[in-house]
Amino acid sequence: MKLSFAAVFFFMLQLSANSIFSQKKIDLDYKEVPLKTVLDEIKAQTDYSFFYNVKEIDDAATVTFKVKRETIDKVLYKLGVLANFDFKINESQIVLTSKSRGTTEASKQDMEINGTITDKSGTPLPGANVLVKGTTVGAQADFDGKFTLEVPEGKTILEVSYIGFRTLEVDITGKDTITIALEEAAAQLDDVVVVGSRGKPRTSFDSPVPVDNLKLAELEATGRGVLDQQLMFKVPSYNSTQQPISDAAAHFSPADLRGLFPSRTLVLVNGKRKNASALVYSYVTPGRGEVGVDMKSIPSGALERVEVLRDGAAAQYGSDAVAGVINLVMKKKSDPFINTSYSTTTEGDGQQYQIEAGFGMDITDKGYANFTFNYFDQSRSQRAGTVTSAADEEAYWGVTEDLTSFLQRNPSAGFQVGLPDMTITNIAYNMGYTLDEESSTEVYSFGALANRSGSAPQFARVPYWVPGFEQIYPGADFFLAEMAPQIGDYTFSLGLKTTYNNWNFDLSSTMGRNRIDYYIKNSFNQSFGAGSPSDFYNGAHQFGHVVNNLDVVRTFEDIGIDAFTLAFGAEHRTEHFVTEAGEFASYGDATPDDPTDRTGSESFGGFKPENASNDYRSNIGLYTDMTADISESFLVGGALRYENYSDFGSNLSWKVNSRLKTFNDKLAFRVSISSGFRAPSLHQVFYTALTTTLTENGVQQNGILNNADPALRALGIPKLDAETSFNVGGGMTYRISKNIGVTADVYQIDVDDRIVLSGQVTPTGDPNSPIDQTLQSVNVGAAGFFLNAIDTRTQGIDIVFNYDNIALGSGFLSGSIAANFNKTEVKDTNFPEFIVQNNLEDALFSREDISRVESWRPRQKIVAAVNYSINKFRTNLSFLNYGKVTYRHPSNTDDDATYGGKWLTDLSFSYDFTDKITFTLGANNLFNIYPDTFADAYSDNGGVPNDRNLDFVGRFKYPWQTTQFGIDGTRIFSKLNFKF
Repeated sequence: MKLSFAAVFFFMLQLSANSIFSQKKIDLDYKEVPLKTVLDEIKAQTDYSFFYNVKEIDDAATVTFKVKRETIDKVLYKLGVLANFDFKINESQIVLTSKSRGTTEASKQDMEINGTITDKSGTPLPGANVLVKGTTVGAQADFDGKFTLEVPEGKTILEVSYIGFRTLEVDITGKDTITIALEEAAAQLDDVVVVGSRGKPRTSFDSPVPVDNLKLAELEATGRGVLDQQLMFKVPSYNSTQQPISDAAAHFSPADLRGLFPSRTLVLVNGKRKNASALVYSYVTPGRGEVGVDMKSIPSGALERVEVLRDGAAAQYGSDAVAGVINLVMKKKSDPFINTSYSTTTEGDGQQYQIEAGFGMDITDKGYANFTFNYFDQSRSQRAGTVTSAADEEAYWGVTEDLTSFLQRNPSAGFQVGLPDMTITNIAYNMGYTLDEESSTEVYSFGALANRSGSAPQFARVPYWVPGFEQIYPGADFFLAEMAPQIGDYTFSLGLKTTYNNWNFDLSSTMGRNRIDYYIKNSFNQSFGAGSPSDFYNGAHQFGHVVNNLDVVRTFEDIGIDAFTLAFGAEHRTEHFVTEAGEFASYGDATPDDPTDRTGSESFGGFKPENASNDYRSNIGLYTDMTADISESFLVGGALRYENYSDFGSNLSWKVNSRLKTFNDKLAFRVSISSGFRAPSLHQVFYTALTTTLTENGVQQNGILNNADPALRALGIPKLDAETSFNVGGGMTYRISKNIGVTADVYQIDVDDRIVLSGQVTPTGDPNSPIDQTLQSVNVGAAGFFLNAIDTRTQGIDIVFNYDNIALGSGFLSGSIAANFNKTEVKDTNFPEFIVQNNLEDALFSREDISRVESWRPRQKIVAAVNYSINKFRTNLSFLNYGKVTYRHPSNTDDDATYGGKWLTDLSFSYDFTDKITFTLGANNLFNIYPDTFADAYSDNGGVPNDRNLDFVGRFKYPWQTTQFGIDGTRIFSKLNFKF
């Protein structure tokens, strides 16, 4: 069936091709132009393709040529006399050869090869392409799979390709007739994954734990330009939504896997630990209090694939792998390429431009090197709402002046809500060199360097909120402070692999660093009055690590079972977290005798000298990992890992898993049980900051206190300890055919002593209270801190249906349907006695904080994608479903709200103009779907919540805390890809 459609289609073309092409009349009129210009025009008028050796045919030579209504053979004859070439028409192709060689010489130097191209069963492959390697000389197989080709002197290798089959290089030395049998390309179901097992190579269907294996083409097909967003719209269990107006988090995208927040996903690059970012997500959005990896720091163009291990793996890889592991596998070699893309929303904003370039090379015949450059530029978008009424605004701020005129001029009161301005530059490399082939000794290195800058609008300041700014912004109705950080991230790894007595050794050292320099633009320090700067340097955060690994692996065979793999190793890691103070104006008080003025730069106060820190810790880990393949069908495995941290002690984690294949190896069952842990990050231990945010009590300056600060001991807050976890997972895989398969996995993850950033503790009014004394000592109206506060349980199911390379008509169909359903519950809270005695439980972890953990991310997400390719044309269609999200108010149940689930549609079309040039045009969110608005959620209350902090009196049209998928609407994109 697969070939019948192609054969009929090709046969119809063959019946008409010669007559159609030969009957076309050609008009040409050129004076002193390059020969190539004339050939290109002939191609445009007739659809013939030209093949010739540029060393024989000088297509840059100028010619003057004119014909009127001539057939192709007459045109070529006349042009050949003029340009000194012979021609041969082969179906839709024209082969040009130099006349200067003469017929006798040509017959001696050129070789005619006759061939037949079939599949492994002997069925002809009509339309298969044949190219003489290193030239532009080629041919196409006819209806019977046959071709004839003049092979230039000195050339002996043919490249044979056909859609759905592996490209094959054939040596024709001494042959004039040849039969070539192509092998079907392996289905993606058979692609080997590295993460999750140190033993025998396994596919995602044979693995004892669930692993997603995403190729670069799949990520690019999403139409998004940065890796975190590509994963967001491809992996159902991964969420990473752009957050507007959230301080520095607007430049990152807090991500979670399997319903757990960023800190519990370990990210690897080529199997080596990637450094975390320097940012603590301190704003009241999903991921508050968490630390994650900057997923924008690795360009996707440098990757061969992304492996997503959806299972607890702390016993194998160490801290942070509670929810799973993401392994970014870099390319070893690629053909030179340049990819460009441009997109814009249908609102005419949020433009994104990207250019990627890269190339691979051999290092003699023993090594490889691949380099990638990426530039991404994004402009801001605007999706702010409008203040609901002047009366509402006046009541909110408690002012008596009439604000009608101000709001007529500024319906959104100066607010901007949407994407930030952002520019990213990435450089990445991956290389290796074999020192000794007999022992497979290889030295390798890889790395990436990223620089990012941008500007994200914060809350616009109006004169009845921050009076006095007219002194530096004369005549302005408001000023819009902007968070404009400079972000740098690098990772570098150097290692040596070798084999001795069948033991594989891998010794490596990996360094990584992320630095954020905080700048606030268009701001104001009220205490400085007319002397206030408008732009501030607010200090910096920096996190870095050095990781040294030794991994030893051996697989034993012929020992009575199919195979036994033993792995063990050690890891030593040092971590370094730095907070640097900002300039005085960013935090200082120029009028210390006036207790009524506001101090520090608006929207984000600078770090004070007393906030500065320079903190280290180290840990050492020892592990062993064993897998016994009892038979081809049955395996069991286990792992143990011991970790000792210099700041809080030690931990022992374990894991066991198994897999059983049956029903002719088509059906497999798998199960895993593991314990795990997550060490408190250095950020959570030593982070301190002053921010301005919306609380139940209005706009307020809040402090986040250093967990190591002795002042917290007065509140009974203990030092942070490690989280512990217990994972249970089970599932099945079923290979319906070589190209079609389905997996389903259920899981339960219990996390005890989970670290959270508390809510704000406010003064009691008693100057002798430890609470008031602590807040006064840090000069804030309220303060939060980190503590091991909650126990959670996450339950879910992942379902993935894959189909790949399915023949349909004259083309091939590929795609997947994947879904994640999850539910997280806060099972218990763990508060110190002092907190309980002073009834501070709700202040530390309110209904809102609970809902942030339980229901601010969709509990349901479905991604269905289908790709159809036929000859040079491809189309990609995706449907994405995001389930409902629920917000719960800290104290008023009437202000709880649920925002409904939505379906989004992505559609794109690609066309290969040549083997080297591809153009793509598409639309993300084709039908312009937006999240429910506040008006939708609170329709029973006149379209507004009672607590106007939630919508900030209408400035927010869409929920900014429980964002499901962004608020851009439809985005039109185009791509132009070049290969060389």
